[in-house]
Amino acid sequence: MRFSVCRSTVQTASLAVILLFFISSVSAAPQNLEDVSKLLKSPASQANQKQVLDYFLKRYQKEKDLTQGNHRHLIQKTDDGGGYAGWFLKAKPGDDIIIFAEKDRQWPMIELGDSGYFARVERFPNFSSVHYRYSVNGRRLPAGRFSRFGFESYDWKPESIRQEGVPQGKLTQMPVFKSTKQYPGTVRDWWVYVPAQYSETGDPAKLIVFTDGGGYCHGDGNATIVLDNLIHAKKIPVSIAVFINPGVIPTKTKGKPGIRNRSNEYDTCTAQYATFLDEEMLPVVRKQYRISEKPEDHLICGASSGGSCAFTAAWHRTDLFQKVISFVGSFCDFRGINDYPSRKENTIPLDQFGPWKTAHDYPGLIRKLDPPKPIKVFLQDGDNDLDNKLGNWFLNNERMAAALAYSGYDFWFVTGHGMHSSRHGKAVLPEALVWIWNAKADGK
Repeated sequence: MRFSVCRSTVQTASLAVILLFFISSVSAAPQNLEDVSKLLKSPASQANQKQVLDYFLKRYQKEKDLTQGNHRHLIQKTDDGGGYAGWFLKAKPGDDIIIFAEKDRQWPMIELGDSGYFARVERFPNFSSVHYRYSVNGRRLPAGRFSRFGFESYDWKPESIRQEGVPQGKLTQMPVFKSTKQYPGTVRDWWVYVPAQYSETGDPAKLIVFTDGGGYCHGDGNATIVLDNLIHAKKIPVSIAVFINPGVIPTKTKGKPGIRNRSNEYDTCTAQYATFLDEEMLPVVRKQYRISEKPEDHLICGASSGGSCAFTAAWHRTDLFQKVISFVGSFCDFRGINDYPSRKENTIPLDQFGPWKTAHDYPGLIRKLDPPKPIKVFLQDGDNDLDNKLGNWFLNNERMAAALAYSGYDFWFVTGHGMHSSRHGKAVLPEALVWIWNAKADGK
């Protein structure tokens, strides 16, 4: 009998613990977007919606206006490379709020009681991206600078990871460079990498220039590690790399950031940037190191506008660069609607035709120019790249590849499912470098 009472007491206590755990787990405040997603998918209840509202209000307490749709979304990454995205918007109670994205996707937002706040959380897999706009009662709000996100995760190749026994080259941050000719008033950071195998008495080194250079000589996918490994393995020749950031025009106001000159340098499809390198920056490097004077020994690499800039440099200055690596290149139309010739005037002054050319025009120029220019081109892009008023960026890279193929250029186009970032490019950088310095590549 005493045993029976003890057993009954234990069962009752266990049941109470389980019930307490269940109640606490249901009533506990959400800790992340995954928790919020579960609350939003649960049957609508005042308690659930209050928890979701509190979660978002806490994270957007510094935002002054949540009605314009130009604030950041919330992101939570998951171990499989994907993640959750959370949206939050203020409108009038009862409004119809929908999130519209490219590829004909839409997600109705859920109204949180009668608060006038709306929320939505979605789960996205690896290699997915979203470029979105809010719609309020059928009227779409303008896309903000933060109206896109994506998830992509890549495995680094052995050449991108520091290897034991591989001698390390030297990366030197150079004094801030001040342009006096092509971009007067601009200043920029830059670095020079010299491999351990470089010798003043050996053959002249090859040259590699990286646009947006700071992003390539630091962090994941560090190009200096790739160069160390590939040069040591004799898969590429001894090469000196110059990593150059875009120019900035300093402001006189204390604490105010300088004016970025990146688009002016990278998206202007003339010989100006290459000439800037040739006449202002590279002479500093040439004075210190023996570098080949042959243009076929010179490579320029970059991503986004830096990628199209790399192609522009070689296109206009084949006497300087004859090898190009472009990651997610911005081969788009950066002209404003008023930059086109006027139909009223019905005339195109010959001296103005050149500036109207942008990177969007390269496929046509490549097809029409005969004979082809002596340049070798590596392109990379993902089908989750941008799709906006400047164009469909992946489609424009496909147009570039098709034009290069039509005109008989030596090129390699690597595609994937990445978004508009340099991550995929950095992941394939070892393969790109091996191919660009050799006649053929496996799998081309």
